[in-house]
Amino acid sequence: MNGLTEISRRGKWRFFAGLLLPLLCQSCFTGIESTPRITYKDVRRENITVNPAEEMGERFAAVPFSQWQPGRRFTVTDPKASMVYLAPVGKRAEVAPGDCLAYCGVRGVPSITGKDVAELVFVRLPQMTDTLLYRPGTDVASLAERGSLHLPFMVDLDMVSAVAGVLAGKEMYTRTDRWLNERGNEIKGRKFVRVRVDSVLPGDESYPFRVYFSSLEQKEEGGAVMMSPTVGEGVPALRGFSSLFVLTDPRESYPQISDTNWELIRQGRLANGMTAQEASLALGSPRDIYRRPDQSILYERWTYPGGVYLIFEDGVLTRFQQ
Repeated sequence: MNGLTEISRRGKWRFFAGLLLPLLCQSCFTGIESTPRITYKDVRRENITVNPAEEMGERFAAVPFSQWQPGRRFTVTDPKASMVYLAPVGKRAEVAPGDCLAYCGVRGVPSITGKDVAELVFVRLPQMTDTLLYRPGTDVASLAERGSLHLPFMVDLDMVSAVAGVLAGKEMYTRTDRWLNERGNEIKGRKFVRVRVDSVLPGDESYPFRVYFSSLEQKEEGGAVMMSPTVGEGVPALRGFSSLFVLTDPRESYPQISDTNWELIRQGRLANGMTAQEASLALGSPRDIYRRPDQSILYERWTYPGGVYLIFEDGVLTRFQQ
């Protein structure tokens, strides 16, 4: 009886296996079509709460070179550009900071070694004259497969316009107290200030976006910050959007902090008795942390550039040099 039962079970398994095997094989043979591509963003959304500021910052990624269209505009930011963007042989043309160039296309030209290299063609705006050429040091095929293309001493004006279209008029909170005034000089602002973005103008090669804002808390308070584009998924941008701004009121995230300490934090200042969290909010992450037990007390020394240091005992700030 047991043997007949076992045979019956095996028969059932064979029956179901016969039904499933074609489906499994089909899935194997068409894996590219049937299996969705899992990206860093998908994994992050499943495991970590997505920061709204990071999501917005992802909209400010550089446009891949393969998507460039003739007419894309750039502005020159450095006099050294005249050594990189050259006129055709037998012609004269130089570029200077503030000049606007339009991308016309790319072509393959023979190099000194005889191999073809990519050559980008630009014209000066608004007259559409003075052809200028730039060779990025690779062939056309490799250039098309590359992601974003960095043009030395230039800012992508179409990217600036796109960022301005998203941010202009938007209300948010500053995360940094390193602001710029109208002349571009660094000034000491405040953190976590509710502001409205007034405009986005071209910056420089490293930080192509200069974001101007006005305070919604104090009249005549405002400034600008230099912002870099998003590098790519999983790669934090140096002074990217999420490191400069917060979309929601950060005060609501720290109800345990007193109003007195919160105002010090906004000014980037310290006071004895602050917790490590409060000090980190005020100054940011330290360059180095040294820990050691001292007579049953956990001693910590945080160091920052410029000789700034903080001394904590059992997580409470007891001394500092700011």
